[in-house]
Amino acid sequence: MTPQELAAALHLHPLVAELLIERGCDTVAAAQAFLDPDHYAPTSPFELPDVDRAVAILRQAIRTGALIRIWGDFDVDGQTAVSVLLLGLGALGARVDYTIPNRQTHSHGLHLDGIRKAHAEGVAVLLTCDCGVADFEAVALAQSLGISVVITDHHELARSEAGEIRLPNASAVVNPNRLPEGHPLRPLPGVGVAYKLVEALRDGREQPELLDLVALGIVADVAWQRDEARYLLQRGLRYLRQTQRPGVRALARSAGVNLAEVNEDDIGFQLAPRLNAAGRLSTADLSVELLTTTDEARAAVLASQIETLNLERQRLQHSIEQEAFDRLRRDPVLARSAVIVLDDPRWHPSLIGVAASTVVSRTEKPAILISTPPGQLARASARSVPGIDIYAAIAAQRALLESVGGHPMAAGFSIRPEHIPAFREGIARYVGERLRQQPSSPRAESAARPLAWREISARLAEQLERLAPFGHGNPRPLLRTEGLRLARVERIGLDGQHRALFLTDVEGTVRRAMWWRSAEQPLPSSDAVLSVTYTLRPDPLSRAAEPQIVIRTLDADGVHLRAANGSQAVLAARFMIHDLRRSCGDLAAIQRVLDKYPPEAIQVCSRLERPHWLHPSARWQTLAQLSCASVLVLWDTPPGVEAVAQALQQTDPQTVVLVFATDEEDQPSTVVEHVLGMLKVALRRGDDLDDDRVIARMAARVNQRQDTIRACIRWYRGETSQQEVIRHLLVETRAYRRYAREAPAEDLLRVAASALVEHSCSA
Repeated sequence: MTPQELAAALHLHPLVAELLIERGCDTVAAAQAFLDPDHYAPTSPFELPDVDRAVAILRQAIRTGALIRIWGDFDVDGQTAVSVLLLGLGALGARVDYTIPNRQTHSHGLHLDGIRKAHAEGVAVLLTCDCGVADFEAVALAQSLGISVVITDHHELARSEAGEIRLPNASAVVNPNRLPEGHPLRPLPGVGVAYKLVEALRDGREQPELLDLVALGIVADVAWQRDEARYLLQRGLRYLRQTQRPGVRALARSAGVNLAEVNEDDIGFQLAPRLNAAGRLSTADLSVELLTTTDEARAAVLASQIETLNLERQRLQHSIEQEAFDRLRRDPVLARSAVIVLDDPRWHPSLIGVAASTVVSRTEKPAILISTPPGQLARASARSVPGIDIYAAIAAQRALLESVGGHPMAAGFSIRPEHIPAFREGIARYVGERLRQQPSSPRAESAARPLAWREISARLAEQLERLAPFGHGNPRPLLRTEGLRLARVERIGLDGQHRALFLTDVEGTVRRAMWWRSAEQPLPSSDAVLSVTYTLRPDPLSRAAEPQIVIRTLDADGVHLRAANGSQAVLAARFMIHDLRRSCGDLAAIQRVLDKYPPEAIQVCSRLERPHWLHPSARWQTLAQLSCASVLVLWDTPPGVEAVAQALQQTDPQTVVLVFATDEEDQPSTVVEHVLGMLKVALRRGDDLDDDRVIARMAARVNQRQDTIRACIRWYRGETSQQEVIRHLLVETRAYRRYAREAPAEDLLRVAASALVEHSCSA
């Protein structure tokens, strides 16, 4: 079928039809199934190997009341898989509990201590999810103790030296990698396999009440976005947008995500990192309880705890990334290697994987970061790029390793520190050879679709968005326009690190294109003829306006410039910034900065009394009183990211000055006392305590989060459970204030700007 025929049949833009055919959808039926899950024919779960045996074992355990223990993994795929099985089996009347290894003391998968503990506690069936397929010794021990082991996993299968598949001696091994290439169930991650097992237990019937959790796990695990995985994600996003699950709703509130419009970017950049923070810095049990609780108050407490952990995760991760990039700048030999391998004894072993992902995005090379604490085995996490099977590359160095596991895009292993130099040399040689054997990778512009500048429209952007959800195996389309010239430039972002280029074609059509992290790139002259490769998406602030153009590469008279990889987090970065947090006691330094601006342009956000030294024309307002101003001064240390986002939204500034001069009192007794005093005044005035404006005014008066004020009001009304909620909210507030004083200014405002975009999109 030609693109023209497909476009006509489905009323598509011809470009969208071309992209569908390129992605294997060359018939009307295939295209409809790709675009709309209602046209996809789901695959029977009984096509998974051993699923019938797994169903028989579990049904027998349910009938007899035998104890089933779910053994999961600590990442989001594992957390959601555990939650799906826990809820699915519980609904069938199973006697079931779960365990997840502590990341600080155990690695992925089964371990012998846990098997012995399960036997001592009377476990009859051990049901794994997102792990187990390579744990031969632990499975053998469990089976020898009389425990039936049912493995559900999606990780790579072990092979003998002759290349033959090796499976643990379990009662059932349900792994889609046992299916032939091209089978629609093969791309499933761990949560997808768990969900299909629950379907099988329900005689093949879909379980829509679990699909919101499935969507979270599929995106978080960067699953291949085709066939059954894409179908489950599409359906899962629908249910996620209307979920009534208390934990998911509490998680979204703490992340500033509007669930009614949640997409794969929100999951990948906002929700999943928070869930992962629990497994990385504490215990994944927090996330599983959050995802499965039916108690609203408990959900709020858990979401608060996880938000605190996420703030700490951001701080530690940023430190690892900065050290990694500093080392690459200092050592060109490391930077030129086919695969980036870095090690450090100070790196937190639970965070090296997410930091490796950042290294991959900046260098476009596979990256392996290794934590080498003194006197211990080193632990490593690897992330890859399309075309390089990082698991195979690491496994080829097996003689140097203590353990290894993973899949083509992500893997982990342990190694003795003295073997790291040999490992670095061996894997660089392996990856280099594979790259030489591959056909040369096309430059981004050669893979992009040509498009005339005048043809860009909001309608085209909306149609391209129909190809979403985007991800591994279904990338956002690249477009290319030639024959452009530069009309003018705007420096935007924190300290002007980004640029907006206004580009015009020969017909005089001018469009604004974002060029992230381009401050150090040379600008083409106004006479240069430009070719631009870019992505196109609906504008995040107004879908009826011009679409958003994001530059990937730019050729100026044959000189090739590449944009730094951006992320959703910088969509709203548009501020010049003065960071005076270290000068908060130096009034002269603060005044020198403010003297650069007209007094009438300045608005200071603070709950304190107006100081005598401030110019009469400058405004001094609480958060609730802010209005439009070109210069925003954040005087008080904010209680949470939502307060910073609210200040940015209400003032829409061009310049932000960070002072954070106040040292707030966040003890529960003090905060409750202050709020009760305001409540008495509000009640005398006849204020409605459920009015968001009243709550916002109170929160601004005491520099606390609105959620804290609401919890205090509920406690005042007799909900004693709110005492624990208040305590945890204030723990989170203290953690955020600590983060706000220490975090890089760019990160602090970028997170708030991202929350502002999400709020604006949902308005």
